Amino acid sequence: MRVLFVVGNLGDYHVPRYQALLRLAHSRGHEVFLVEVFGKSGVYGFPQDRRTAFFASQPANCVTLIEEAGEDDGHTARVAAGLLKVCRAFPPDVVVTLGYNTNYSVVLCVLKALTRRFALIYMSDSKADDGMRYAFKERIKRMLVRRFDAALVAGEKHRAYAESLGIPKERSRIGFDVIDVDYFSRLAREAIASADEVRARFALPPRYVLCVSRFVERKNIDLLIAAFNRSGLHASGVSLVLVGQGPCKDALLQQIDQLGMAKHVLILSSVPNQHMAGLYALADFVVLASKFDQWGLCINEAFAAAKPAIVTRTCGVANEMVLDGVNGFVVEPDDEATLTERMTLLGTNAAMRERFSANALSTAKRWTPLLFASNTIELAESMINPASRIQEAA
Repeated sequence: MRVLFVVGNLGDYHVPRYQALLRLAHSRGHEVFLVEVFGKSGVYGFPQDRRTAFFASQPANCVTLIEEAGEDDGHTARVAAGLLKVCRAFPPDVVVTLGYNTNYSVVLCVLKALTRRFALIYMSDSKADDGMRYAFKERIKRMLVRRFDAALVAGEKHRAYAESLGIPKERSRIGFDVIDVDYFSRLAREAIASADEVRARFALPPRYVLCVSRFVERKNIDLLIAAFNRSGLHASGVSLVLVGQGPCKDALLQQIDQLGMAKHVLILSSVPNQHMAGLYALADFVVLASKFDQWGLCINEAFAAAKPAIVTRTCGVANEMVLDGVNGFVVEPDDEATLTERMTLLGTNAAMRERFSANALSTAKRWTPLLFASNTIELAESMINPASRIQEAA
């Protein structure tokens, strides 16, 4: 089987997923070709070190179509020409692409319709409660998604949404949003062993609650600050550390000042990837209070660093990775009172944090690049050998 893997930009999160896919494919006698459409990231402003190291190794069977552009720059004609050239040089049996509405995925839909020579799988972490849904737009999505043969999605909520768009559940699998757990856990352990150095580097307080999130309205950072203030944790020496940036920063700083919490809230605007494990490792726990989040990879990272989490029900990780009362808490979005209560409970109960932490690490070990690779290959193999299709996902 020949698999073409197409991604907008091979950022640091994608590298271990692709490498796991490559190893598993080769072990089964399959060929894989990587197409990175754009050389620049449209999502992350900081350096992508793992991407740099990957391409520095001069891997075989991979190409970047437009080195100087990012994912938001368009160039649809150039993308189409580049994908057509690759498909002629490496005629795929199966194409795996990121998203169903990116310009390169739409181009692949057209090529599939014209040639009928390959099956097409999309990767996505969209789910039904990601903000307001409009009937007309959903109809358009269904028309587009039905051009695809299968989907690799983040979790079960995402499978249900893919089914609503026209992908039967027997043709979808979970495991899209995973991280390199072993790598991240190792960095976390190293950070604990050099805790004084990590604290000095970022001027971290002795104890803190961590939130890693963009400063945009739907992330509910203002509600988190209010809940932290009400929790009273700051009176017992616990601070709040916020890692992120965005248009709401000035309003958040004003809120912090008005609450008299400037001494208890630390904002870190940008932290390189290689240092993030240390921030998780030294935290008491992590909070993601979003109105909604498609998934929440910061929770994968927190769990890999053996830290529990509080998340809202409308985060993709809720009831998928984060299990209420097992490795963290799940609360309703915008429920400041319950968020306050859960933060107070977790912040003052060391035995609970220890128990939740052990369960968090155990959970993280199930959401690895191998899960991504196994389910992607299983879907791909089922596309070229329908008789072997598993009717229900394990």
